[in-house]
Amino acid sequence: MKFFKFIVLLYLFIPFYATAQQEQWDTYMAKFAGKPGSIMVDLGLQEKAPDKLYPFLVITGPKTINCDHQGLPDKDQINAMEEILDATSNFITGITAKKLSGTFTCNCERLNYYYVKDTTNIRNALQRMYARSFPNYEYVLKMKLDKEWKTYRTFLFPTENDQIWMENNKLLSNMIAKGDSLNKVRHIVFIANFTNDSMRNLFINDVASVGFNTNISKDSLLSNYPFEALIPQIMYPKIELIDSINIIIKNTAKKYKGVYNGWSSPIIK
Repeated sequence: MKFFKFIVLLYLFIPFYATAQQEQWDTYMAKFAGKPGSIMVDLGLQEKAPDKLYPFLVITGPKTINCDHQGLPDKDQINAMEEILDATSNFITGITAKKLSGTFTCNCERLNYYYVKDTTNIRNALQRMYARSFPNYEYVLKMKLDKEWKTYRTFLFPTENDQIWMENNKLLSNMIAKGDSLNKVRHIVFIANFTNDSMRNLFINDVASVGFNTNISKDSLLSNYPFEALIPQIMYPKIELIDSINIIIKNTAKKYKGVYNGWSSPIIK
Protein backbone atom coordinates (compact mmCIF):
# COMPACT_ATOMS: atom_id res chain seq x y z
CA MET A 1 0.00 0.00 0.00
CA LYS A 2 1.22 3.48 -0.87
CA PHE A 3 1.13 5.60 2.26
CA PHE A 4 2.53 9.00 1.27
CA LYS A 5 4.76 10.71 -1.20
CA PHE A 6 8.52 10.48 -0.83
CA ILE A 7 9.76 13.90 -1.88
CA VAL A 8 12.78 13.83 -4.18
CA LEU A 9 13.43 15.90 -7.26
CA LEU A 10 15.81 13.78 -9.27
CA TYR A 11 16.03 10.03 -8.76
CA LEU A 12 18.78 7.80 -10.08
CA PHE A 13 16.38 5.24 -11.65
CA ILE A 14 15.22 6.50 -15.03
CA PRO A 15 15.31 3.24 -17.02
CA PHE A 16 15.53 3.06 -20.79
CA TYR A 17 11.86 2.04 -21.06
CA ALA A 18 10.94 5.63 -20.20
CA THR A 19 11.57 6.59 -23.83
CA ALA A 20 10.99 3.25 -25.53
CA GLN A 21 7.20 3.38 -25.46
CA GLN A 22 6.46 6.77 -27.06
CA GLU A 23 6.53 8.59 -23.72
CA GLN A 24 3.86 6.39 -22.16
CA TRP A 25 6.25 5.34 -19.40
CA ASP A 26 6.81 7.46 -16.33
CA THR A 27 8.38 7.09 -12.90
CA TYR A 28 7.33 8.37 -9.50
CA MET A 29 8.38 7.96 -5.89
CA ALA A 30 6.29 7.08 -2.85
CA LYS A 31 6.68 5.40 0.52
CA PHE A 32 5.47 1.85 1.07
CA ALA A 33 5.12 0.62 4.64
CA GLY A 34 7.62 3.26 5.71
CA LYS A 35 10.22 2.57 3.01
CA PRO A 36 10.92 4.71 -0.08
CA GLY A 37 10.18 3.08 -3.41
CA SER A 38 10.06 3.84 -7.11
CA ILE A 39 7.30 2.80 -9.52
CA MET A 40 7.82 2.88 -13.26
CA VAL A 41 4.48 2.43 -15.03
CA ASP A 42 3.14 2.33 -18.58
CA LEU A 43 0.45 5.01 -18.37
CA GLY A 44 -0.74 4.16 -21.86
CA LEU A 45 -2.25 0.86 -20.71
CA GLN A 46 -4.93 2.67 -18.73
CA GLU A 47 -7.11 3.22 -21.79
CA LYS A 48 -7.64 -0.54 -22.28
CA ALA A 49 -7.38 -1.69 -18.68
CA PRO A 50 -8.54 -4.26 -17.92
CA ASP A 51 -7.51 -6.02 -21.11
CA LYS A 52 -9.43 -9.31 -21.01
CA LEU A 53 -6.91 -10.94 -23.34
CA TYR A 54 -4.32 -10.82 -20.55
CA PRO A 55 -6.03 -12.07 -17.37
CA PHE A 56 -2.98 -13.39 -15.52
CA LEU A 57 -0.36 -11.39 -13.65
CA VAL A 58 3.26 -12.50 -13.34
CA ILE A 59 5.34 -10.67 -10.72
CA THR A 60 9.04 -11.45 -10.83
CA GLY A 61 12.38 -9.80 -10.30
CA PRO A 62 15.69 -9.89 -8.44
CA LYS A 63 16.64 -9.12 -4.90
CA THR A 64 19.56 -6.74 -5.28
CA ILE A 65 22.96 -7.74 -3.97
CA ASN A 66 23.85 -4.23 -2.82
CA CYS A 67 21.39 -1.64 -1.54
CA ASP A 68 21.51 1.35 0.77
CA HIS A 69 20.08 1.74 4.27
CA GLN A 70 16.71 2.79 2.83
CA GLY A 71 16.43 -0.35 0.74
CA LEU A 72 17.15 1.32 -2.61
CA PRO A 73 19.58 -0.54 -4.92
CA ASP A 74 23.10 0.84 -5.27
CA LYS A 75 24.14 2.35 -8.60
CA ASP A 76 26.25 -0.68 -9.46
CA GLN A 77 23.08 -2.79 -9.54
CA ILE A 78 21.20 -0.78 -12.16
CA ASN A 79 22.70 -2.48 -15.21
CA ALA A 80 22.14 -5.92 -13.69
CA MET A 81 18.49 -5.15 -13.00
CA GLU A 82 17.99 -3.91 -16.56
CA GLU A 83 19.67 -7.05 -17.89
CA ILE A 84 17.35 -9.24 -15.82
CA LEU A 85 14.33 -7.25 -17.04
CA ASP A 86 15.39 -7.78 -20.66
CA ALA A 87 15.98 -11.48 -20.16
CA THR A 88 12.67 -11.95 -18.36
CA SER A 89 10.75 -10.15 -21.10
CA ASN A 90 12.41 -12.27 -23.79
CA PHE A 91 11.71 -15.54 -21.97
CA ILE A 92 8.04 -14.72 -21.41
CA THR A 93 7.65 -13.58 -25.03
CA GLY A 94 8.83 -17.02 -26.14
CA ILE A 95 6.03 -18.64 -24.13
CA THR A 96 2.97 -16.40 -24.32
CA ALA A 97 1.77 -12.95 -25.30
CA LYS A 98 2.48 -10.38 -22.60
CA LYS A 99 2.23 -6.75 -21.57
CA LEU A 100 4.83 -5.29 -19.23
CA SER A 101 2.75 -2.92 -17.10
CA GLY A 102 5.33 -1.62 -14.65
CA THR A 103 8.21 -2.19 -12.26
CA PHE A 104 8.42 -1.63 -8.51
CA THR A 105 11.74 -0.96 -6.77
CA CYS A 106 11.68 -1.07 -2.96
CA ASN A 107 13.16 -2.90 0.01
CA CYS A 108 16.19 -4.19 -1.94
CA GLU A 109 14.02 -5.69 -4.70
CA ARG A 110 13.01 -4.75 -8.21
CA LEU A 111 9.82 -6.49 -9.27
CA ASN A 112 8.54 -6.52 -12.85
CA TYR A 113 4.78 -6.81 -13.50
CA TYR A 114 3.58 -8.67 -16.61
CA TYR A 115 0.02 -9.33 -17.70
CA VAL A 116 -0.03 -12.51 -19.81
CA LYS A 117 -2.48 -14.69 -21.73
CA ASP A 118 -1.34 -17.96 -20.19
CA THR A 119 0.93 -18.96 -17.32
CA THR A 120 1.63 -22.52 -18.51
CA ASN A 121 5.39 -23.22 -18.43
CA ILE A 122 6.29 -19.68 -17.32
CA ARG A 123 7.37 -20.72 -13.84
CA ASN A 124 9.72 -23.46 -15.05
CA ALA A 125 11.15 -21.27 -17.81
CA LEU A 126 11.93 -18.35 -15.49
CA GLN A 127 13.39 -20.63 -12.84
CA ARG A 128 15.78 -22.02 -15.47
CA MET A 129 16.62 -18.49 -16.61
CA TYR A 130 17.53 -17.30 -13.13
CA ALA A 131 19.53 -20.46 -12.35
CA ARG A 132 21.46 -20.35 -15.63
CA SER A 133 21.99 -16.64 -16.26
CA PHE A 134 21.74 -14.99 -12.82
CA PRO A 135 22.84 -17.60 -10.27
CA ASN A 136 24.07 -14.98 -7.78
CA TYR A 137 20.66 -13.36 -7.41
CA GLU A 138 17.78 -14.40 -5.23
CA TYR A 139 14.49 -13.63 -6.90
CA VAL A 140 10.74 -13.31 -6.50
CA LEU A 141 8.36 -15.25 -8.77
CA LYS A 142 4.61 -15.05 -8.21
CA MET A 143 1.60 -15.52 -10.46
CA LYS A 144 -2.09 -14.86 -9.97
CA LEU A 145 -5.37 -14.33 -11.77
CA ASP A 146 -6.11 -10.60 -12.10
CA LYS A 147 -8.85 -10.26 -14.72
CA GLU A 148 -9.73 -6.74 -13.60
CA TRP A 149 -6.10 -5.58 -13.61
CA LYS A 150 -6.55 -4.46 -10.02
CA THR A 151 -2.82 -4.41 -9.35
CA TYR A 152 -2.20 -2.10 -12.31
CA ARG A 153 -5.14 0.19 -11.61
CA THR A 154 -4.81 0.50 -7.82
CA PHE A 155 -1.09 -0.08 -7.17
CA LEU A 156 1.08 0.70 -10.18
CA PHE A 157 -0.99 3.47 -11.74
CA PRO A 158 -0.40 6.80 -9.97
CA THR A 159 -3.15 8.39 -7.92
CA GLU A 160 -4.42 11.84 -8.82
CA ASN A 161 -2.06 13.39 -6.25
CA ASP A 162 0.83 11.29 -7.55
CA GLN A 163 0.18 12.59 -11.07
CA ILE A 164 0.29 16.18 -9.82
CA TRP A 165 3.62 15.46 -8.13
CA MET A 166 4.95 13.88 -11.33
CA GLU A 167 4.00 16.97 -13.32
CA ASN A 168 5.58 19.24 -10.69
CA ASN A 169 8.76 17.18 -10.82
CA LYS A 170 8.93 17.52 -14.62
CA LEU A 171 8.40 21.29 -14.48
CA LEU A 172 11.06 21.80 -11.83
CA SER A 173 13.49 19.52 -13.65
CA ASN A 174 12.91 21.60 -16.79
CA MET A 175 13.64 24.78 -14.82
CA ILE A 176 16.91 23.27 -13.60
CA ALA A 177 17.80 22.28 -17.18
CA LYS A 178 17.33 25.94 -18.17
CA GLY A 179 19.77 27.11 -15.51
CA ASP A 180 17.50 27.83 -12.53
CA SER A 181 19.00 26.65 -9.24
CA LEU A 182 15.57 26.87 -7.53
CA ASN A 183 17.18 28.57 -4.52
CA LYS A 184 15.59 32.00 -4.94
CA VAL A 185 12.19 33.24 -3.83
CA ARG A 186 9.94 34.24 -6.70
CA HIS A 187 6.34 34.94 -7.75
CA ILE A 188 4.57 31.63 -8.46
CA VAL A 189 0.97 31.61 -9.70
CA PHE A 190 -1.38 28.65 -9.21
CA ILE A 191 -4.44 28.37 -11.44
CA ALA A 192 -7.96 26.99 -10.97
CA ASN A 193 -10.84 27.11 -13.46
CA PHE A 194 -14.62 26.97 -13.02
CA THR A 195 -17.79 26.58 -15.05
CA ASN A 196 -19.38 29.81 -13.80
CA ASP A 197 -18.60 32.95 -11.83
CA SER A 198 -20.58 32.00 -8.73
CA MET A 199 -18.60 28.80 -8.25
CA ARG A 200 -15.38 30.73 -8.72
CA ASN A 201 -16.44 33.23 -6.04
CA LEU A 202 -17.24 30.43 -3.61
CA PHE A 203 -13.77 29.00 -4.26
CA ILE A 204 -12.13 32.41 -3.73
CA ASN A 205 -13.87 32.83 -0.37
CA ASP A 206 -12.95 29.32 0.69
CA VAL A 207 -9.22 29.57 -0.07
CA ALA A 208 -9.15 33.07 1.47
CA SER A 209 -10.25 31.50 4.75
CA VAL A 210 -6.99 29.49 4.84
CA GLY A 211 -4.78 32.44 3.87
CA PHE A 212 -4.63 32.47 0.06
CA ASN A 213 -5.11 35.71 -1.85
CA THR A 214 -6.74 35.30 -5.25
CA ASN A 215 -6.87 37.31 -8.47
CA ILE A 216 -9.47 36.91 -11.20
CA SER A 217 -8.47 36.34 -14.81
CA LYS A 218 -10.94 37.24 -17.55
CA ASP A 219 -9.39 34.92 -20.11
CA SER A 220 -9.19 31.15 -20.07
CA LEU A 221 -8.20 28.64 -22.72
CA LEU A 222 -10.46 25.99 -21.16
CA SER A 223 -13.79 26.26 -22.98
CA ASN A 224 -15.61 24.09 -20.44
CA TYR A 225 -14.12 26.03 -17.51
CA PRO A 226 -13.88 29.62 -18.73
CA PHE A 227 -13.83 31.33 -15.31
CA GLU A 228 -10.27 31.40 -14.02
CA ALA A 229 -8.86 32.14 -10.58
CA LEU A 230 -5.17 32.93 -10.04
CA ILE A 231 -3.57 32.26 -6.67
CA PRO A 232 -0.21 34.11 -6.49
CA GLN A 233 2.40 33.12 -3.94
CA ILE A 234 5.81 34.55 -3.06
CA MET A 235 7.80 31.42 -2.30
CA TYR A 236 10.72 29.15 -3.05
CA PRO A 237 10.06 26.73 -5.96
CA LYS A 238 10.48 23.65 -3.79
CA ILE A 239 8.52 20.57 -4.71
CA GLU A 240 7.27 19.88 -1.19
CA LEU A 241 5.84 23.42 -0.93
CA ILE A 242 4.33 23.37 -4.41
CA ASP A 243 2.89 19.90 -3.88
CA SER A 244 1.16 20.87 -0.63
CA ILE A 245 -0.42 23.98 -2.23
CA ASN A 246 -1.47 21.95 -5.28
CA ILE A 247 -3.41 19.52 -3.14
CA ILE A 248 -5.22 22.29 -1.24
CA ILE A 249 -6.19 24.13 -4.42
CA LYS A 250 -7.19 20.96 -6.29
CA ASN A 251 -9.38 19.66 -3.47
CA THR A 252 -10.99 23.06 -2.87
CA ALA A 253 -11.66 23.62 -6.57
CA LYS A 254 -13.26 20.18 -6.80
CA LYS A 255 -15.76 21.21 -4.08
CA TYR A 256 -17.07 23.86 -6.46
CA LYS A 257 -16.98 21.74 -9.64
CA GLY A 258 -13.75 23.35 -10.74
CA VAL A 259 -10.41 21.98 -11.92
CA TYR A 260 -6.85 22.65 -10.87
CA ASN A 261 -4.89 23.85 -13.91
CA GLY A 262 -1.24 23.89 -12.81
CA TRP A 263 1.18 26.68 -11.94
CA SER A 264 3.66 29.00 -13.60
CA SER A 265 6.98 30.41 -12.47
CA PRO A 266 9.65 32.66 -13.99
CA ILE A 267 13.09 31.20 -14.67
CA ILE A 268 15.74 32.85 -12.50
CA LYS A 269 19.29 32.01 -13.55
